[in-house]
Amino acid sequence: MKLTDYVVAFLEKKGIHDFFGYQGTMIAHLVDSIEKNPDTNNHSCYNEQGASFAACGYAQAKDACACAYATSGPGAVNLLSGVANAYFDSLPVIFLTGQLNTYEYSGIEGLRQQGFQEIDIVSMAKPVTKYCIQIREPKDIVRELNKAYHIAVTGRKGPVLIDLPMNIQRSEVENPVYDMEFETEKADEALNEQAAKAVEEALRKAKRPVIMMGHGVDSRESKRALLRFAEKYQIPVITSVLAKSTVPYDHPMNFGCIGGAYGHRYANMIANAKADLLLCFGISLCTRQIGVKVHEFAKGAEIIRIDIDKYNLKRDIHENGAGEQKFCVNTAAVIQRLKGMEFNVSEERQEWVQVCNEIKENLQAVDEQTPERYPNRMLAALSDCLKDTSAIAVDVGQHMVWSYQSFKNREGQAMLFSGGHGAMGYALPAAIGAYYATGKPVACICGDGAFQMNIQELQWVKRENIPLKMIVTNNGALGMIRHLQRDYFNCLFAGTSDGCGFSSCDFYKVAQAYGIAAERVQCEDVSKLAEEFFAGEGPRLLEIMLEHGTFAYPKTCLGEPIHNQQPYAPRDVYENLMKL
Repeated sequence: MKLTDYVVAFLEKKGIHDFFGYQGTMIAHLVDSIEKNPDTNNHSCYNEQGASFAACGYAQAKDACACAYATSGPGAVNLLSGVANAYFDSLPVIFLTGQLNTYEYSGIEGLRQQGFQEIDIVSMAKPVTKYCIQIREPKDIVRELNKAYHIAVTGRKGPVLIDLPMNIQRSEVENPVYDMEFETEKADEALNEQAAKAVEEALRKAKRPVIMMGHGVDSRESKRALLRFAEKYQIPVITSVLAKSTVPYDHPMNFGCIGGAYGHRYANMIANAKADLLLCFGISLCTRQIGVKVHEFAKGAEIIRIDIDKYNLKRDIHENGAGEQKFCVNTAAVIQRLKGMEFNVSEERQEWVQVCNEIKENLQAVDEQTPERYPNRMLAALSDCLKDTSAIAVDVGQHMVWSYQSFKNREGQAMLFSGGHGAMGYALPAAIGAYYATGKPVACICGDGAFQMNIQELQWVKRENIPLKMIVTNNGALGMIRHLQRDYFNCLFAGTSDGCGFSSCDFYKVAQAYGIAAERVQCEDVSKLAEEFFAGEGPRLLEIMLEHGTFAYPKTCLGEPIHNQQPYAPRDVYENLMKL
């Protein structure tokens, strides 16, 4: 059996039927094998970064392993941003790269390059992969492929990379094996039980508990089970941005996204200033979430942290870890044990939910009265037009903040973000990947700066007639950095504004040039056009014109507690809520 035929057959048996990449001489054998396999589909991007982001979007939307490939040299290097994205956001993706024939290596130490388009992609990718190897002997592929897949999908999930020299690709596999057994670290059942009991005991004593749910809750079923637990015991839920779509926008226990800079006002106040117990499941509590003054976060609360990543747990939240319990265990195992827990919800606890609702309602009212938040109101309205999409990929910039603050995600509707890596250009290819993961219409929300990062993938959308609803919010600027420059650089908008090193193209005309239906509309007129426009067939792009000086609010000013954000709530409202 040809080696690349085996690789494709192996991945197909693991449930991967869609492969994302770009053809090249040194990966041609693999692409030929994908094309010949009746159960796999080859999807060609127009820059390998697009393929890597598409694989990430596929993994996010399907909650399963994905695959992207590239030829050697520049092709392999172009994958790296997606490799890093998968690593930081714990996405299981198999990356396959082509490479020089093994017999072309000279063995001369210090030689800068062995041959045309050769590069040591393994060394470059190692810091952002769970496992990375070049295959030097055909006999090694069976064990290494089985091992790499196992590593990608177990523990804290993440990417692996296998580098395949051309002569290895075209060689033969004598004894293909598709399901090898590997030793895994045995679950510490006693520690799982200890963690569950710690949660139970803390909940019995707590008057104001909060569940903080992150992307590290490692399966959809576990997330649903934790949400059902919150419903049963009337525990408010606050999520990370990556876990936003775990909780439907109108769920009674949904109290927003935590954010050191741009989180929901009410989420920040409830978690940071009002709770007496934070039950943290698979959430990193990094500075992006809780602010740079880490030891000031939730000083009045006990914190129980349940996370599979032992390194993440090395970070203390309270000074010297006071009032914290940490359990390095699989979140699913603890959540499973919590299902058997039984106790009555006290009146005091029911009052706590009422307090949270009062905080939420009052601070939402403050934001509704903030004129600068008109893009938030626009995106809330647009979410009604996108309620039938299976996934919404959101790029990086002000529109990301507006989206996670105000987009009304429905039950089962995934919102896909580039979290830890924060890569501009993510949303368009990620939405493409999400379409192949779900088989249903998808959407993406981008800013004018982010959309231009991978705008070439419009040809992919057109070529495969993907039912993708694209929203480009065009303020003619890199708005988030422009806001920073206004506050800290005396309004010198270097590299962020027209006439100062940045400009945007005519997205309406560009989309039409690709053969994609497009419309341009002023922000205030969106609701009149969007529903009818997005009801049309095939891919569609809506360019929404905003003023240059847009802002993402609320925002925490440097040095302020994260629950007191700009523009500041009226003093009487703030003080009354703090007394609750």
